[in-house]
Amino acid sequence: MVMNRERLAEMLLEVGALKFGDFVLSSGKRSDYYVDIKEACTHPKVLDALTDALLEVLPDGDVLAGPELGAVPLVSVLSVKAGLPMAIVRKRKKEYGTGERIVGDVRGRKVVLVDDVATTGGSLLEALEAIEEEGGEVRDAVVVVDRQEGAEEALKERGVRLSSVLTADDLRGLRDAESTARG
Repeated sequence: MVMNRERLAEMLLEVGALKFGDFVLSSGKRSDYYVDIKEACTHPKVLDALTDALLEVLPDGDVLAGPELGAVPLVSVLSVKAGLPMAIVRKRKKEYGTGERIVGDVRGRKVVLVDDVATTGGSLLEALEAIEEEGGEVRDAVVVVDRQEGAEEALKERGVRLSSVLTADDLRGLRDAESTARG
Protein backbone atom coordinates (compact mmCIF):
# COMPACT_ATOMS: atom_id res chain seq x y z
CA MET A 1 0.00 0.00 0.00
CA VAL A 2 1.31 3.44 -0.95
CA MET A 3 2.24 5.61 2.02
CA ASN A 4 -0.68 7.76 3.02
CA ARG A 5 -1.18 10.15 0.09
CA GLU A 6 -2.26 12.95 2.40
CA ARG A 7 0.93 12.60 4.47
CA LEU A 8 3.11 12.71 1.34
CA ALA A 9 1.33 15.85 0.15
CA GLU A 10 1.77 17.38 3.63
CA MET A 11 5.51 16.63 3.48
CA LEU A 12 5.70 18.48 0.14
CA LEU A 13 3.88 21.43 1.68
CA GLU A 14 6.10 21.44 4.78
CA VAL A 15 9.34 21.70 2.76
CA GLY A 16 7.98 24.37 0.42
CA ALA A 17 7.75 22.06 -2.59
CA LEU A 18 3.97 22.48 -2.88
CA LYS A 19 2.52 25.96 -3.24
CA PHE A 20 -0.96 27.22 -3.93
CA GLY A 21 -1.62 30.40 -5.93
CA ASP A 22 -1.42 31.37 -9.60
CA PHE A 23 1.42 29.80 -11.60
CA VAL A 24 2.48 29.36 -15.23
CA LEU A 25 3.77 25.85 -15.97
CA SER A 26 6.49 24.81 -18.41
CA SER A 27 3.70 23.68 -20.73
CA GLY A 28 2.46 27.29 -20.79
CA LYS A 29 -0.72 26.34 -18.93
CA ARG A 30 -1.84 28.22 -15.82
CA SER A 31 -2.37 26.36 -12.56
CA ASP A 32 -3.71 27.07 -9.07
CA TYR A 33 -0.88 25.03 -7.55
CA TYR A 34 2.78 24.34 -8.20
CA VAL A 35 4.66 21.23 -7.13
CA ASP A 36 8.45 21.26 -7.27
CA ILE A 37 9.68 17.69 -6.79
CA LYS A 38 13.24 18.82 -7.55
CA GLU A 39 13.04 20.99 -4.41
CA ALA A 40 11.46 18.13 -2.46
CA CYS A 41 14.35 15.85 -3.45
CA THR A 42 16.84 18.15 -1.71
CA HIS A 43 15.36 16.98 1.61
CA PRO A 44 16.61 13.44 2.43
CA LYS A 45 13.55 12.31 4.41
CA VAL A 46 11.19 13.51 1.68
CA LEU A 47 13.28 11.90 -1.08
CA ASP A 48 13.28 8.66 0.91
CA ALA A 49 9.49 8.77 1.37
CA LEU A 50 8.86 9.63 -2.29
CA THR A 51 11.05 6.81 -3.58
CA ASP A 52 9.50 4.35 -1.11
CA ALA A 53 6.09 5.33 -2.50
CA LEU A 54 7.33 4.99 -6.10
CA LEU A 55 8.75 1.58 -5.25
CA GLU A 56 5.29 0.46 -4.14
CA VAL A 57 3.75 1.28 -7.55
CA LEU A 58 6.79 0.28 -9.62
CA PRO A 59 5.94 -2.25 -12.35
CA ASP A 60 8.34 -4.98 -13.46
CA GLY A 61 11.18 -3.96 -15.71
CA ASP A 62 14.86 -4.49 -16.46
CA VAL A 63 16.01 -0.86 -16.27
CA LEU A 64 14.73 2.37 -14.73
CA ALA A 65 15.17 5.50 -16.85
CA GLY A 66 14.31 9.12 -16.32
CA PRO A 67 14.66 12.39 -18.19
CA GLU A 68 17.09 14.97 -16.88
CA LEU A 69 16.78 17.01 -14.57
CA GLY A 70 13.72 16.25 -12.48
CA ALA A 71 13.96 12.47 -12.56
CA VAL A 72 17.68 12.14 -11.79
CA PRO A 73 17.51 12.04 -7.97
CA LEU A 74 14.37 9.88 -8.06
CA VAL A 75 15.69 7.33 -10.55
CA SER A 76 19.07 7.20 -8.76
CA VAL A 77 17.63 6.38 -5.34
CA LEU A 78 14.92 4.15 -6.81
CA SER A 79 17.58 2.19 -8.71
CA VAL A 80 19.37 1.41 -5.44
CA LYS A 81 16.15 0.50 -3.61
CA ALA A 82 14.84 -1.70 -6.46
CA GLY A 83 18.23 -3.23 -7.25
CA LEU A 84 17.85 -2.33 -10.93
CA PRO A 85 20.23 -0.55 -13.29
CA MET A 86 19.31 2.95 -14.35
CA ALA A 87 19.62 5.25 -17.32
CA ILE A 88 19.37 9.01 -17.68
CA VAL A 89 17.84 10.48 -20.83
CA ARG A 90 19.30 13.84 -21.81
CA LYS A 91 17.09 16.47 -23.40
CA ARG A 92 19.40 16.38 -26.44
CA LYS A 93 22.56 14.63 -27.60
CA LYS A 94 25.79 16.03 -26.23
CA GLU A 95 27.87 18.06 -28.65
CA TYR A 96 31.08 16.73 -27.09
CA GLY A 97 32.55 13.50 -25.73
CA THR A 98 30.64 10.44 -26.87
CA GLY A 99 27.68 12.51 -28.05
CA GLU A 100 25.21 10.06 -26.52
CA ARG A 101 21.73 11.07 -25.47
CA ILE A 102 21.25 8.22 -22.99
CA VAL A 103 23.58 7.44 -20.11
CA GLY A 104 23.09 3.74 -19.33
CA ASP A 105 22.17 0.67 -21.34
CA VAL A 106 18.56 0.29 -22.52
CA ARG A 107 19.11 -1.72 -25.71
CA GLY A 108 16.93 -4.84 -25.79
CA ARG A 109 15.59 -4.17 -22.30
CA LYS A 110 12.20 -3.52 -20.77
CA VAL A 111 12.51 0.04 -19.47
CA VAL A 112 10.30 1.69 -16.84
CA LEU A 113 10.22 5.47 -17.23
CA VAL A 114 10.40 7.48 -14.00
CA ASP A 115 9.70 11.22 -13.71
CA ASP A 116 8.78 13.80 -11.13
CA VAL A 117 5.60 15.36 -12.56
CA ALA A 118 3.43 14.53 -15.58
CA THR A 119 1.27 17.25 -17.09
CA THR A 120 0.79 16.75 -20.84
CA GLY A 121 3.33 13.92 -21.00
CA GLY A 122 5.73 15.84 -23.24
CA SER A 123 8.99 15.05 -21.42
CA LEU A 124 7.99 11.41 -20.93
CA LEU A 125 7.17 11.06 -24.63
CA GLU A 126 10.51 12.62 -25.60
CA ALA A 127 12.31 10.18 -23.29
CA LEU A 128 10.24 7.30 -24.71
CA GLU A 129 11.30 8.18 -28.26
CA ALA A 130 14.98 8.38 -27.27
CA ILE A 131 14.79 5.00 -25.52
CA GLU A 132 13.04 3.37 -28.48
CA GLU A 133 15.68 4.83 -30.85
CA GLU A 134 18.30 3.05 -28.72
CA GLY A 135 16.41 -0.26 -28.89
CA GLY A 136 14.69 -0.17 -25.50
CA GLU A 137 11.05 -1.06 -24.90
CA VAL A 138 8.82 1.10 -22.68
CA ARG A 139 5.42 -0.13 -21.52
CA ASP A 140 5.20 1.62 -18.14
CA ALA A 141 5.91 5.02 -16.63
CA VAL A 142 5.72 6.10 -12.99
CA VAL A 143 5.63 9.65 -11.64
CA VAL A 144 5.34 11.26 -8.25
CA VAL A 145 2.52 13.57 -9.39
CA ASP A 146 0.08 13.17 -12.27
CA ARG A 147 -1.45 16.61 -12.84
CA GLN A 148 -4.28 14.86 -14.73
CA GLU A 149 -3.92 17.15 -17.76
CA GLY A 150 -3.50 14.65 -20.58
CA ALA A 151 -0.29 12.73 -19.84
CA GLU A 152 -2.07 9.46 -19.10
CA GLU A 153 -4.00 9.62 -22.37
CA ALA A 154 -0.97 10.68 -24.45
CA LEU A 155 1.11 7.81 -23.08
CA LYS A 156 -1.73 5.32 -23.49
CA GLU A 157 -1.84 6.19 -27.22
CA ARG A 158 1.78 4.99 -27.37
CA GLY A 159 1.02 1.80 -25.44
CA VAL A 160 2.46 3.05 -22.14
CA ARG A 161 0.62 2.77 -18.82
CA LEU A 162 1.10 5.70 -16.39
CA SER A 163 1.08 5.12 -12.62
CA SER A 164 1.43 7.86 -10.03
CA VAL A 165 1.90 8.28 -6.31
CA LEU A 166 -0.15 11.50 -6.12
CA THR A 167 -2.65 13.20 -8.40
CA ALA A 168 -3.90 16.74 -8.83
CA ASP A 169 -7.00 15.68 -6.91
CA ASP A 170 -4.85 14.66 -3.92
CA LEU A 171 -3.05 18.01 -3.89
CA ARG A 172 -6.20 20.06 -4.29
CA GLY A 173 -7.80 18.01 -1.52
CA LEU A 174 -4.99 19.09 0.80
CA ARG A 175 -5.48 22.73 -0.25
CA ASP A 176 -9.20 22.49 0.46
CA ALA A 177 -8.55 20.87 3.86
CA GLU A 178 -6.02 23.63 4.71
CA SER A 179 -8.55 26.32 3.74
CA THR A 180 -11.26 24.71 5.85
CA ALA A 181 -8.92 24.39 8.85
CA ARG A 182 -8.03 28.10 8.63
CA GLY A 183 -11.74 28.90 8.50
